[in-house]
Amino acid sequence: VLSKVKLTEGVMKILMIAPGNSIHSKRPLDLLLENGCDVTFVDSVNPYPEGRDRYQFLPYPSPRGMSYYKMLGESITGRLLFWSVVLQLWLLWRRIRPDVVHVHWVDYRAYHCVMARLRPLVLSVWGTDINQYYLPGADLEKLSTIRKVLAKADLVIVDAPIMSSKCAHLAKREIHTELLHLGVDTKVFRSGYRDAVFEWKHRLAIPPDTKVLFSMRAFDQRYNHHIILDAFAQAQPRFKTNVILIFKTYNQKYYSSSVEYEIHMCRRAEELGIAGSLRWMEEVPFEQLPEIYALADGIINYPSLDTLPVTFLEAAACERLVVTSRLPSYLGTFAERYFLMVDPGNITDLADALVKVVNDDAATQRAALMAEARKVVEKE
Repeated sequence: VLSKVKLTEGVMKILMIAPGNSIHSKRPLDLLLENGCDVTFVDSVNPYPEGRDRYQFLPYPSPRGMSYYKMLGESITGRLLFWSVVLQLWLLWRRIRPDVVHVHWVDYRAYHCVMARLRPLVLSVWGTDINQYYLPGADLEKLSTIRKVLAKADLVIVDAPIMSSKCAHLAKREIHTELLHLGVDTKVFRSGYRDAVFEWKHRLAIPPDTKVLFSMRAFDQRYNHHIILDAFAQAQPRFKTNVILIFKTYNQKYYSSSVEYEIHMCRRAEELGIAGSLRWMEEVPFEQLPEIYALADGIINYPSLDTLPVTFLEAAACERLVVTSRLPSYLGTFAERYFLMVDPGNITDLADALVKVVNDDAATQRAALMAEARKVVEKE
C-alpha cells in the first residue's frame, strides 16, 4: 500500500479512526506513536486527554445544518446530513495530508471514508464487525454498505486466516489482506501475582481454597455467557471442591443491552440455585488484567462466531488453561493443541469440560503443557 507513498522527512502520518474507549484501539495507537509516527486520532472519545508526543485528537465530524434541512423532508435531510459528515472528513484529510487512513472496527465511519475517497484506506477487522453479517437476521442495508467498504479498501488487516475469506466473500471479490495479531506483552502477562490473587479473593469473598472459573469475554449475549451459566450448574454436583464462576460486566457503560443481560443471568442463576456460586467483576485497569488471569484456575471462552481473540494469547502467556468452543477460526492455531475444545452450543459437553478442568487428575502434565503454550506465544 505504501510502496508509492512519499513520506515527509521520513515520518509516517496516520489518520486513525477508532473507538477511543477501547484498549484494542490504544494498543495499536501506542505502537504507532512508539515507532515515531505522527497520529491524528479521530473519535468522540479522546484516549489520551493528557496528550502525547506526535499525537493530536480531533472529534469525529457531526452532522451540520440540521435545523435548516428539516423543512426539506426526512429523506433529503438524512442524505444532506450524511454528505455534510463526508465533506468534513474530506476537508480534514486534505488539511492533514496523512500517508495512511486507518479505520478500526468496520462500520459507518469506514463508509464515510470510502465516500470521501480517503486513500490509502486501511481497515482493521476486529471480528464482530464482520461476523455479525453471518448471523440470522443481519441488517441487509448495513450489509450492503459493508460490502462497498471492503471492496474499496486498499488493505484489510485480520487476526485469523478465516477472516480473509469472510471479508472477500462479503466484498464479492478478492481483497488484499494481511494477517497481523497485536500480540501480548509476556513480561506482564505471566504466571505468579500470588499476593494480588489473595487480595482479589478477599475482595470477592472467595475462600482461599476455592477454585475459580472465569468467563473472560465481554459481557454480551453473543459470547454465550448464558450457556456457560447452564453448563456450570450442570457440572457443579460433580465438582470435587468448591468452585466460583466469575463474569465480568465492565462494558455495561457502553452497551445498555448488557444491563438487561445481567438481569436475565441473575434470574437464571436463582432458578438454577447457583447464585451463591457466582461473582460479578466490574471494570479493572488493563494493567491489572494479569492478576485476573492469575486468579482463575480455568478460563472459559464460548462464542458462536469469532476471530482469534487476544484472550487466548493472554491466557497462554499466564499459563492458564482455556475451555473454548471449537470454531473454524481457532483450528490450525496453537489453541487447538493446548486448549480444551468442545463443540459450540453443547451444554453437556461444556459441563463435562468444566468438570475435567476442576477435577484435573493430571495437573502436572497440564502445567507442563501450558508452560509449553507460553513458549509458543513468546516465540510467535
